[in-house]
Amino acid sequence: MKSKRIICILFLILCANVNAHIIIGVEPIVKDALQIDSLYSSYTQIELQKSSAKAVTVWYEQELKNNLVLSNEDLKKLAISYAVLENESKALEYLVKHIKSSHNIDIINDRAFLNFKESAGYQNITKKYRPELNGWILFFLSIGLIGVFIALVLNLRKKSDTRANLLISLFVLFHSFFMIHLGLFLSKYNFSLPHSLYITTSFSFLYGPLLYFYFRRISEKYKFKIIDLLHLAPTIILFLYFLPIYSLSSEDKLQLLYNRDEILHSTLTSVVILKYLSLIVYGYLVYKVYKRNFLKKTKPHIQILSWQKNLMILNIVYVLSYLIYGVALMNIVTSNILIYPQIFAMGIIVLYVGYTAYVQPRVFSKKYLFADELLKYQKSGLTNSFSNDLKEQLLHLLNEEKVYKINNINLDMLSERLGTTRHNISQVINEHFDVNFFNLINKYRIEEAQQIFKKDVHNNLNIIDVAYDVGFNNKVTFNKAFKEETKLTPTQFLQRINGASGLATSL
Repeated sequence: MKSKRIICILFLILCANVNAHIIIGVEPIVKDALQIDSLYSSYTQIELQKSSAKAVTVWYEQELKNNLVLSNEDLKKLAISYAVLENESKALEYLVKHIKSSHNIDIINDRAFLNFKESAGYQNITKKYRPELNGWILFFLSIGLIGVFIALVLNLRKKSDTRANLLISLFVLFHSFFMIHLGLFLSKYNFSLPHSLYITTSFSFLYGPLLYFYFRRISEKYKFKIIDLLHLAPTIILFLYFLPIYSLSSEDKLQLLYNRDEILHSTLTSVVILKYLSLIVYGYLVYKVYKRNFLKKTKPHIQILSWQKNLMILNIVYVLSYLIYGVALMNIVTSNILIYPQIFAMGIIVLYVGYTAYVQPRVFSKKYLFADELLKYQKSGLTNSFSNDLKEQLLHLLNEEKVYKINNINLDMLSERLGTTRHNISQVINEHFDVNFFNLINKYRIEEAQQIFKKDVHNNLNIIDVAYDVGFNNKVTFNKAFKEETKLTPTQFLQRINGASGLATSL
C-alpha cells in the first residue's frame, strides 16, 4: 500500500511540472503575438494615412489642371497630405500658401510636419511667422519707450527755446516710434497688430529736415519762413501715397503683411533709396551749418559746439547703418541681423539726447544756445582754466567764509576778494551757475535761513532776525526771495517743519 501511495504522489508531481512548463512556454508566445498585432495595427494605420494622403494629392492635382481655386482648407489639406507623404518641398510650399491665405500659423504645430522640424526650410518659415521675444528685442522696445518719454520731457523744459526743443524732440520721437515698429517686426507681433503696417514709413523723409533746421535754429537763431514748408513736400507726398493703405481694414492689412514681399517690394525699394539720398543731402547741410558756426568769430560756448559735433557724428553713423538696413530690407541679403546696426544707431542717438538733457541741460538753454549773455564776454580773455580756478575760489568764499551774509555784498567786493575784475566774476557766475549774481547770493541766503529754522526747535527766533542774520536788509525782500526759492513763505515753511516735528514726537 505504501508503495502505491508513493507512486501516485510521484505521478501527481510529474503532471504538475508538465503543466507549469506548458503555461510558462505559452505566455511569451501570447506576448509576442500581442506586440506583433500592435505593430501591424500601427503599420496599417500609417499605410492608410499615406494611401489617403496620396488620394487627396492626386485628386487636387487633377482638379488644379481644371483651374480649381483652392480655399484655405484645401491648402491646409494639401500641406498636411504632402507632409504625410514626406514630400518636403510640396508640403512647405502649401504650408506657406495656407499661412498667407488664412493669416493663421497654427498649422505649423501640426504633427504631420515633425519629419521636417529640423530642416532649413521649415526653420525659415517658423522664424518668419512665429512670434518670439528675446533680450535684444526687449532692449530695443525699451529704448523706444524711453525715447518717447525724453521727447515729451524736452518740451517741458523752462528757459529753453520752444522751437529748437520742438525740432529735436520730434527728431527723437520719430526715431523712437521707428524703433518700436522695428521691434514689433522682429518679434513678429506686427501680425497681431495689423494697423501698425507702414505706420512709420511716412516719417522717412523727416529725419534730415528736422535735424537740419534744429542746427540752423540753435546756430543762427533761424526764423522759419513759408518757403521752408517745401521741405515737407516729400513727406506729404509719401503720406498721401500710403493713405489708401492706412484706410484699409485690419483683414486687408493682414493680407498685405503676409504677402508684403510680393505686393509692395518695389515700392519699399524706392522709399529706401529716396530716404538714403535724403539722409545724405541733409547730413551734408547739417555739416555745413556746423562748420559755419565753428568758424564764427564769436563762437558759441564750447559745450554747445561739442553737443552739435557729437550729434552730427551720430547722425553720420546712422546714415551708414541705414545703408546696411536698406540692403536687408530690399532682400539683397536676407538676414534680420542686418537690421540691428540701424536700431543700435537710433538707440544711441535717443539715449545721447536724453543723457545730455539730464547732465548738460544748459545746451538746451536759450541763453547758452544763442549766447545772449556770453557775447559780452567774448573779449574778456578769460580762459577755461582761469574760469575754473575762479569758480573754486568763489565756492570757497560762499561755502566756507559765507560772504553772502554781508548785507551789502556786491560784484566789486567779490572781485576784490578774488583778485580779478567784476567782469570776470560775472562771467564765471553765468557760465558755471547758470544764474546772475543776485540770484546766486539769495540762493545761499535762503538755504542758510532754512537750516536756522530747522534748528530752532523751540521757536525762539523771529523771522526778521533770521532775515538780518543771513544778509537781507528787510523782511519784504526776504519773504519774496524765500518764496521764489522754496515755493513757500517763511511762515508756511515754519508751519510745515513744526507739523512734521510734532508728528515725529507723537510717533
